[in-house]
Amino acid sequence: MGKKIKVTQKQFKNVVNEAIGFRLPSYPTETVEEIDSLLEVMAGPITDLRKNKSFQDDDPVIQRIYQLVTEGGELHVKVQELIDLLESLDDIQKQPLGFKTYGS
Repeated sequence: MGKKIKVTQKQFKNVVNEAIGFRLPSYPTETVEEIDSLLEVMAGPITDLRKNKSFQDDDPVIQRIYQLVTEGGELHVKVQELIDLLESLDDIQKQPLGFKTYGS
């Protein structure tokens, strides 16, 4: 027989859930990753497209883009909601830098 491995109940539950197709998300980690991905898209492709595409004609595509990004527009409202939610989170507690000195 093989070597026995001790598994905690939580580890066992995670393995069973993964085996049957349930993935348990780590919301803090995955949320930060998704925000980073969104920022990359906004900072990269959207910026590049904005610089390289023509906004000359008054066509339906430009009107729709305007509806999304104008203040109060669908995308603007969602981005503001995201900002409001992020602002509601606690700040990261930074430890003061310094040296401890011990008396003799």
